[in-house]
Amino acid sequence: MGFLQRNIVYNVALSLSQVLFPLLVFPYVSRVIGPSGIGSVTFVDGLTQWFILVAALGIPIYGVREIAKAKDDLQRRSKVFSELFVLHIVAAAVLAVVFVSSFLLIDALRPFRPLFWIGTGILFASSCMIEWLFQGMNAFRYITVRTVIVRALVVALVFLCVRDPDDTLVYYGITLGGMVANVLLNIWYARKFIHYRLKGLDIRRHLRPMIVMFLISVVSGIYTLLDVTILGLFTSEVDVGYYGAAMRLVKLVITVLVAVSAAIVPVLSFSFGSGRTEESFALLRKSFNLIVFIGVPAAVGLYIAAPNVIALFAGPDFLPAVLALQILSPVVLLIGLNNIFGMQILNPTHNERFFLYAVLAGMVVSVTLNVVLIPAYQFLGTAMANLLAEAVVCLLLLAFVWRRVGFRPEWRSLGQAALAAMPMVVTVGLVRRLELPLVVETCALVAAGMLVYVTIQYYIWRNPLVDDMFRLFTARIWKR
Repeated sequence: MGFLQRNIVYNVALSLSQVLFPLLVFPYVSRVIGPSGIGSVTFVDGLTQWFILVAALGIPIYGVREIAKAKDDLQRRSKVFSELFVLHIVAAAVLAVVFVSSFLLIDALRPFRPLFWIGTGILFASSCMIEWLFQGMNAFRYITVRTVIVRALVVALVFLCVRDPDDTLVYYGITLGGMVANVLLNIWYARKFIHYRLKGLDIRRHLRPMIVMFLISVVSGIYTLLDVTILGLFTSEVDVGYYGAAMRLVKLVITVLVAVSAAIVPVLSFSFGSGRTEESFALLRKSFNLIVFIGVPAAVGLYIAAPNVIALFAGPDFLPAVLALQILSPVVLLIGLNNIFGMQILNPTHNERFFLYAVLAGMVVSVTLNVVLIPAYQFLGTAMANLLAEAVVCLLLLAFVWRRVGFRPEWRSLGQAALAAMPMVVTVGLVRRLELPLVVETCALVAAGMLVYVTIQYYIWRNPLVDDMFRLFTARIWKR
């Protein structure tokens, strides 16, 4: 198995753990602490993520690229890492002061203060995660093994410790504990790749090239995190809980698609930097076809199976979130494409400013539509605003990639995937007529839909990805 294929496998395995563990935890937690508890955690975590985003200064994106450039030079790599690590910690400390002051002084945030103290710990822990170091060094095996082990412990703690509606703090505190465990393991394992140093650092040299990365992160956060904040201010914790449940499901699917980008970005940064344009374009075409191959049926499947998924994942109290999930289902594919056009193309080719222009437009659309739609449609308005903002970003990124880089996606694969996914609608209708128990019916829907889709892709469109995935899967099994 090739180097890049191994990294993609590890990253997809990591993403599957991000999907499977919440599938175990959230149905239990949502039933224990209810929509109000879930809404409170979602609201506080949304604000916390804002401060995490600003404190990061774009380092999670910029750091991957810079570490990848210096991966063959220990001294240079150690210097770059130490400079960015110190910068991140200092920024987090400054933002923590602002964060604590905000929830102590603003009366509207008073009921959530205990959760905000946990959020402060999450803010500090995020600054020490240094995930960008391991991504830049292509250490995806370590990331996967570490994350799976820590998440398994977190799942066990949730089932052991979250027992009644008053355990909202315990639930959020366990999240912090998992992050601290990751931080400690990362700081220890990082010694394999760098030497920690505090002397001879030149932090200022990173500030100018990081500006665009920082602005991209902040502006992206405005339309991906501010929606929850606006919804929480205009409506109730219950509405936030409904929207939060729908978005959690969408993000679970998105993590698998984004995993491909995370594994490919360091390779593309090196390839574009070496002037290997044709090689880079060939890799990008494969990436586009893979995202489309997975993203289209995932979006269609999420739409048609939304009632089952919400009932199974969150419980009957969250059934109003079904329509929100259906509205958000196309976002799965849109974000997958945005990662290709932005993270895989514009960022490695140093066209970050055009990435920024696209997310600025998305921010304007998101904020405007949230303010207009939430008073009339509550959490459904937030879902509509999210979908339209992502669509605007996707179209603009495509236009910039087309003009600045000259990359042309293979649109035929998108049409073939859409046609192959359409019969899934009929399959779902047939399965539902059997009136099976919820769990059995949901599993049957997924299995039947996948079987129909893959069969059409293989026997009608002769898609080589089916063969590639089959060989990759069987190779892993025989190796064991």
